[in-house]
Amino acid sequence: MKRFRFKLLHLLELRAFHEKRSELVLAEKAGACAVLEGRIAGNLESRARTIRERTGRSLSIPDFMASELYRARLDGERERLGVELLGAESERELARVEYLSRRRDREAVDKLRERREAEYYRLAAREETKALDDLVRRPAIGASSRSTIGAGSR
Repeated sequence: MKRFRFKLLHLLELRAFHEKRSELVLAEKAGACAVLEGRIAGNLESRARTIRERTGRSLSIPDFMASELYRARLDGERERLGVELLGAESERELARVEYLSRRRDREAVDKLRERREAEYYRLAAREETKALDDLVRRPAIGASSRSTIGAGSR
């Protein structure tokens, strides 16, 4: 029996390539979001540590002012990181939509290939069964015709 050959194999491979590339872009965007989330968490931890250090002891006015300025800088940085995170999440969502679209495109061709392959092998099995049936019937037909020919010549 001949092997199944899918005529749209190159299209399937191309769509799989685009899907993989979109998946990598999505992973890159998700990584950028994770980095920003980590930086925000680090910022919050620094702020909390600064407040703990300040409340545990009495500070001089210059130290207190420096601590307040540092806390204000951390707050400003956290706001900036929050805005960056919103932009990165927006980009990640666009990449996710693109990836899902590419995956859907690839799956459509892949399902078509699976259906055609199943149909091909189903028809091949049917043809093979017919051929075997013909082989099984042939000797019986040939033997009965020989016995008839042989009986008439005696």
